[in-house]
Amino acid sequence: MGRDIHSVNHVGMAVARIEAAAARFEAMGFVLTPFSAHSGAWKPGEQVARLGAGNRCAMFRHNYLEILASEDPARPAERIERFLAHHQGAHILCFGTDAPHAVDARLTAAGVKTSGVIPLQRDVDTPEGTRTAKFERVQFAPDASPEGFIQAALHLTPEYLHQPRYLSHPNGVTALAEVILVADDIEAFERKYALYAGCAAERSGVKRTFRFPLVSAVSIVAAGDATSVLPGSRLPPVPGIAGVAFRTPQLDAVRARLGAAGIRFVSRGERIVVPAEEAFGVAVVFEN
Repeated sequence: MGRDIHSVNHVGMAVARIEAAAARFEAMGFVLTPFSAHSGAWKPGEQVARLGAGNRCAMFRHNYLEILASEDPARPAERIERFLAHHQGAHILCFGTDAPHAVDARLTAAGVKTSGVIPLQRDVDTPEGTRTAKFERVQFAPDASPEGFIQAALHLTPEYLHQPRYLSHPNGVTALAEVILVADDIEAFERKYALYAGCAAERSGVKRTFRFPLVSAVSIVAAGDATSVLPGSRLPPVPGIAGVAFRTPQLDAVRARLGAAGIRFVSRGERIVVPAEEAFGVAVVFEN
């Protein structure tokens, strides 16, 4: 049987001030989409309704980084407020799948509680006018994933999201290549994510890495070893989503861009790490 998870679809981070966060990521060389408000349902069969939150995204050919905030700061969305009460930074890890019902059935058969397959949509500005991007998603173990909101999603209208005008970034980034989780019990997390991902981890140094057929990977690191992977960066509450790594062939240009923008970073060989405190709560890694 083939694997039903093929990628990291996106990582979502929650911020209090989306204008400031967007400005920082643009200063790092990312092109961001315009603000897009979310609608969705929380249970299968429920009516789709406005959720009070929205996003701006750094889009790549196969995946993206999502910056989430309340649609109206005067009326904060409950979900965003809940994220921010825990910490500002990355809270969502969404796997990519072509078969959300198969993912749901596999996890349910293994005894993992899920949300069932539920709809999500948001209006997106396109050159032809406003279009509605639609998704199907399934959340994994809502009561047993303290590290974040873990889910898998199928994009029903990917052409509305991955628009060519947003795919070329001044920093040369072509993909969200890796998500770095920091765990309090790395053995338990490896077992859990082997079930989530539907594959075994590779072990290399301090990392346990799940590699997917499409551009991306998820790595788990014990909290005590995290500074060797994310030097100079503050960690989120453990367990948590501590870092996101992006692939670019332009590391020298990235160093120059960060320096010119006054953004602190640590350079280790072929890796550049922007600490979480410089990037609204999540460490940003640039690598070849």
